[in-house]
Amino acid sequence: MAPPAVGTGTLRRLSELHTGRHPVLSVYLGLEGGRSLEAAVEVRERELDGVIAGIEQGTMQAEVGRLHEVLRCMPPLAHGTRSLALFSSAQGATVAAVPLPSPIEPLAVIDTLPWLEPLAGIFTPGDHAVAVIDRHAGRLFRGAPRMLVEYATVCDRHHHRPALGDCTQLRGSCPTQEDPAEHARRLAELLLRAHRRRAFEELAVVAPSGLWPAIEAALHRDLRSRLTALVDLELIDASVQEIAHAFSRHARSGRAAHPACSSSTRPPLAGAISTARHATILALPESTPEHALTAAAG
Repeated sequence: MAPPAVGTGTLRRLSELHTGRHPVLSVYLGLEGGRSLEAAVEVRERELDGVIAGIEQGTMQAEVGRLHEVLRCMPPLAHGTRSLALFSSAQGATVAAVPLPSPIEPLAVIDTLPWLEPLAGIFTPGDHAVAVIDRHAGRLFRGAPRMLVEYATVCDRHHHRPALGDCTQLRGSCPTQEDPAEHARRLAELLLRAHRRRAFEELAVVAPSGLWPAIEAALHRDLRSRLTALVDLELIDASVQEIAHAFSRHARSGRAAHPACSSSTRPPLAGAISTARHATILALPESTPEHALTAAAG
């Protein structure tokens, strides 16, 4: 049986899991070879219990039970499978299991989105981080200057706070204003989680300059010490090639652009910004990345 095939389509499919805005339980399990199917299932179930014991499960019992059921019903895994990614949400109504060809340390995460950063680490050995942020959304990447992998897309339009205004009108709602600090904290938490699993070498943030103070204040000191660039560009809806180009240009410049030498001093990217975001891996055409796995687009 051929090794498991994992490609950009896998990441895209998992990022689009229909969760109905319910929390998502993401679990990564290591696999030991040389066992019978029954013994392997027992080991995986014990590992699942061990991994989730370290997190606040709250109302996720249905999701945990659904993952146990998935493990018991799973057919024999292909030769070459080194780890297993499991996702469950909406009380187990949404579930996915993905055999992986590379080892991943056991991990369990509860969040509002599937946690895909360990998968990004399979696609690229690079440990550069790029965060593309605007006032309502953020896109997070791991990789190298010529090959980045997007592992999280966050929309935080609910981060608003009450604003001064007239709330006395019948059926009227109190006005609100954006809370960039809360939005920045949410993205900083995700970056720190990824960094603690596998440390970033450096971090570049692409965001309007008005957001820079909130972003820097939200970053953990371990990330702040790796912040090498604050780039004043609006790229939240940019194509993957444009974001890769912006980061590659920053990397080639060799500037410590934090923040006095910021890339905001450079001219903006030429050409219109595309809204195409289907490719998850960012790679310039001339790059020839080496894949440590069977990369199938599906």
